[in-house]
Amino acid sequence: MPQSLPTLCGSIMGSPFSLSAKIHNAAYAALGLDYTFVCFGVEDPVAAVAAIRALGIRGMNVSMPYKTAVMAHLDVIDESAHVIGAVNTINNIDGVLTGYNTDYLGAVRALQEVSELNNRRIAVIGAGGAARAVVYGCLQAAARVTVFNRSRERGKALTEDLGARWGGSVDAFAAQDFDIVINATSVGFKQPDSNPLDGLLASHLIVMDVAFMPMQTALLLQAAALGCRTVSGTRMLVHQACRQIELYTEHDAPIDVMEQAMLHEIQRLKL
Repeated sequence: MPQSLPTLCGSIMGSPFSLSAKIHNAAYAALGLDYTFVCFGVEDPVAAVAAIRALGIRGMNVSMPYKTAVMAHLDVIDESAHVIGAVNTINNIDGVLTGYNTDYLGAVRALQEVSELNNRRIAVIGAGGAARAVVYGCLQAAARVTVFNRSRERGKALTEDLGARWGGSVDAFAAQDFDIVINATSVGFKQPDSNPLDGLLASHLIVMDVAFMPMQTALLLQAAALGCRTVSGTRMLVHQACRQIELYTEHDAPIDVMEQAMLHEIQRLKL
């Protein structure tokens, strides 16, 4: 396959965003690898996949809105990505492009830092791409998962696809029925005053928000004030990036270095 100096990795997205580059390049430096990560803003995801082949790009992150569009143009789709229906990572091994989804692993690893998931009662809010990844990951970890969503049609479709329970609208969420609740919607992302579970929490819950900007969303702030244990979306983000590093470099990821780079960049962006 084609090669480059340094070894090139990157991310394809609708609009380039610096966060992944900071996280990955910090990891490569810590590992002493001659790798460079570049964010590409593209309009044609099919051409972007062709460029991976033509340029010998070692690994490529995939961001919205291209996580589904690239799948038909890869050589292999990992089982988890196939079930979730989205690829966020393309691993290039000797010209064979394999699509993975590391989002679900990021969610599971972040949650497992604070709790076992086996047989835990988990409520997931949302039915979009992030929710699919979170639900899949929690089910793989043998949790009992119930989905709540504003749209009944989308919510029921997700639960039927993945084998979770349908709980109804968010208003139907009852804290006493669950051990963990996860906001997997975009509510709260870049919206510091938005809280999809405002007034519905209780102190026994573990509360996770997949949104990572701001680092402490209104949901997490309210949960902490009640005495809940909380899991920030930044922790999910860095764990899913760790899996990408493992795929692209075949080294263990330096998570502490990556987290510091991530937090520094988020602070710089002031989002």
